[in-house]
Parts: sequence; structure tokens; C-alpha cells
Amino acid sequence: MVLEEILLHAKKLNYLGKPPVQDHILNAKGFIQTIQELETNLEQVKLVDLGSGGGVPALILIDYFKNWEFILIERKEKRAEFLSWAVKKLNTGKRIEIICDEVENVARSSKYEATVDFVTARSFAPPPTTAECACRFLKKNRYLVVSEPPNTTNRWLNTALNETGLVPLKTTKQENGTFQTLELLEKPGNRLPRRPGVPRKRPLW
Repeated sequence: MVLEEILLHAKKLNYLGKPPVQDHILNAKGFIQTIQELETNLEQVKLVDLGSGGGVPALILIDYFKNWEFILIERKEKRAEFLSWAVKKLNTGKRIEIICDEVENVARSSKYEATVDFVTARSFAPPPTTAECACRFLKKNRYLVVSEPPNTTNRWLNTALNETGLVPLKTTKQENGTFQTLELLEKPGNRLPRRPGVPRKRPLW
């Protein structure tokens, strides 16, 4: 299986965490299940993955949703090069864009602002940073889906979230992990996201 070989290579490069590759794949399948429960019309969808790194969940989603467009954002050059190699191995054609830059910079580009149906994040950053970096990509009434730590509670309930325009929609606990979905109900505040590094150093809450 080409996908599994790619992820094994990512693990050798230390781009994936300690769990076996199969566990990473199962967690990515949890993203698929969560997305399918949110959206019945799954044609002509665009998805941004934040901090794509070793390719989970991005490469599994790319392999599954074969008509979707994807934007993979990774700030580290070597990991971005790995992702470029991986999508060539998967023979995905021209529907994948890989950007080596800070997420905050990409989100501020008029090319990407309010153009996306889903943003996914796995081990990217704590909730305030993830929400701030994701919000400007999304079209109104579209979704941020985040893989959550086990036994997580109320990480997203804070009035400071209002500035992002995102609202917690539901927490989904399933066999392959726990996933938080947020919906963009209002346009994000004009200052968001702030310049690279600031959302981590001075989080909204």
C-alpha cells in the first residue's frame, strides 16, 4: 500500500509521533467520519490542513476524498519537501497545493481568505492559536475540525473565541479519537490572525 509506505517513511524521518503508523491512519479516519457527518454534499470541496508535517491526517484525506482540493501548510522546509514527494507518490494530479510558510501569512493572503470549506488540525497548537490561525480561511458556515486529547473538556469555551467568528458546534467521541468541530458564524475580527508567532506567544485566552 503506497500510503502506508509513505507514512512509514515519515516515521523514519521522525515526522510522526510514537504510536504505530496504523494508529495514525485510524485517527485520520476519525477525521473522515467527522467530516462525513457534517456534510452530505461532498463534491467540489476545498480543505486546508494546518501544520501538515508528516502527512496525518492530510495524506489519508487526500487519498480518500479523490475529488477534493487540498492546501497543505507546513512552515518547515524539509517537511514541506517530504509532503511534495508524498503527493507525487500518491499521483494526485494538480488538486494539491503545498505551501511552505507560516500559517498566519497564508491566512492573510486574499487568495485564500474565506475560500475553504474545512480546516483540519492535528497536534498543531492549543485551541486559542488554532482558532486564530484557522478562522480567516473559512467560508461562512463552514467548519474547523480538530483532533482532541483524550478526556478533553471545555477547551474551547471562552468568550475570547468570539473574535474569531467560530462557535463550538459539537464534540465527537469515537473509536478513532475525539474531535471538536467549530463553525464559522461571523467574519473574523480584522486583526486576526496576528503576525507569525504572536498567536502562540500571546494567545487570545
